[in-house]
Amino acid sequence: MSKEQFLIAMRFLAASVSVISTKDSSGKSYAMTASSVTSLTIDPPSILVCVNKEASIHDALTRGKNLCINILQKHQQEISNLCSSKKLESQRFENDFWDTSHIPFVKQAQSNIFCKVEETIAYHTHKIVIASVESSQSEDNFNTLMYADGGYLG
Repeated sequence: MSKEQFLIAMRFLAASVSVISTKDSSGKSYAMTASSVTSLTIDPPSILVCVNKEASIHDALTRGKNLCINILQKHQQEISNLCSSKKLESQRFENDFWDTSHIPFVKQAQSNIFCKVEETIAYHTHKIVIASVESSQSEDNFNTLMYADGGYLG
C-alpha cells in the first residue's frame, strides 16, 4: 500500500481531538494536539498515545513522567490549532486556557485524564507512550470536538 492510499483511508477514521500536556524536569510546559489516543486496558486503567519524534513534547515523555490527556470540547478548536502549529508553539501557554499549577491541563475540557508514563516504545517515526491513569475529571454532557476528513466535525 502506498503512503498516499493509507493517508486517504485514515481521513475517514473520526477521532476525538485531544491535547497531550506535560512538564519536563526543568519545569518547562509542553503541549501537542493528538488524535492518536486510545484506551488500552480498564484493569489497570491505562491509555496509549502516539507521538511523532519531531514533536517538541517527544523527549519530555519518558518513563515515570506525568502527563495529562485533555479531550477537547467543540468550542476549543483554538486550543487544538495552537497546539498543532509549530509556528505558534511559543504561544501555547500564553492564554487563560490552562491551569499550569502542576501538570498543565486545559480548563473546561471535555475530560482531563491525568497519567504517569509506564513505558515507551520507539516505532519508526513515532514513540508509543503507554501510561497508567491516576485520575480523571469530566464534564457531564457529551460535547467532544471531533476530527475527520481533514477538518473538525459539526
